[in-house]
Amino acid sequence: MKRFYCDCGAEIFFENQHCGKCGRTLGFDSHSNKIIPIEYRGHEYYVSKAGGSYRLCGNWIDFNTCNWLVPREKPHRLCFACRFNRTIPDQTKSGIGPPKNFFRWYRLEEAKRRLFYTLLGMKFRLISGWDDKENGLLFDFMEDQESEGQIVNSVTTGYLAGIITINSKEADDVERVQARSVLNERQRTIVGHFRHELGHYCWDKIFCHLPVAAFFENVFGEANLNYQDSIDQYYKKGPPKNWHDGFISAYASSHPSEDWAETWNHFLLIYDCLETAYEFGLTSAYPSITDLSRSVLMWRELAVTLNQLNRSIGLNDAYPFIITRRVEEKLRYVAAVINEYINSVAAVAARSKTV
Repeated sequence: MKRFYCDCGAEIFFENQHCGKCGRTLGFDSHSNKIIPIEYRGHEYYVSKAGGSYRLCGNWIDFNTCNWLVPREKPHRLCFACRFNRTIPDQTKSGIGPPKNFFRWYRLEEAKRRLFYTLLGMKFRLISGWDDKENGLLFDFMEDQESEGQIVNSVTTGYLAGIITINSKEADDVERVQARSVLNERQRTIVGHFRHELGHYCWDKIFCHLPVAAFFENVFGEANLNYQDSIDQYYKKGPPKNWHDGFISAYASSHPSEDWAETWNHFLLIYDCLETAYEFGLTSAYPSITDLSRSVLMWRELAVTLNQLNRSIGLNDAYPFIITRRVEEKLRYVAAVINEYINSVAAVAARSKTV
């Protein structure tokens, strides 16, 4: 995450809607990938210092769950990120104060917007399923259905045919910690779920068409292994004893497609953290897709620092994982896939300008 500043000079942050110093309204512009100060000009429109004209996202106006902007010339009511939603948690349940689903949805949107910020910064060309039913992406944020205190329809977080489903309980700290304990996981975060499931989508709809996809099995193994049998076997017997040598997590050992998604997840995690670290002067260089060896070296050093700081204040390690030589090779493949994709998008854009 980069650092942002208000026109008054105060530092502002990715989730802010107002400057804490001068009170200006703030909004995120997905075109520039920056959070910017804006001023109201009437008729629901706001302008920036640079002359841009915007409307507030409909989910900002209706639910206060967003701080992204819609360019004035766009016909959409929702911002770029919110247009990827197909299902949101029920916001009509009664009770004292806002429904718990409001807070869950709010946290899910925060995590999703952070993911989109990273993808926009890397020049990813994401298309919503509303605009492209065949290859686009949509999100279902759903909850378990209960009757008389019993779950009668459980929602599984996962990916299928362009749809990423997230169980809204993942935004509940208690529920998430319990799940992490039951599944014996080292780490379980909301943004981690988004990154992981997006990895499945990107391979299914985008990356599998690239020339570099031909080398997938050389890196991760036979992708045609029966998925359900492999997952059932994993939950029955657990990971192999030596899984640490070749996998970034125990779950990555369950199936090559999960190994890909977990490795992709960690690539984005490392990229995000190194960008933030560079912005705060903690590393000497910006994260690189083309020079992954340098980025991994910086990350190893930074992760040790983060873990030691956490231990000093009595918390668990911030990054409880080990990047072995084999895992680094897999990260290198992820970087190669991303680089090839970004170059292909740039080439298409360049050709369209010459037509």
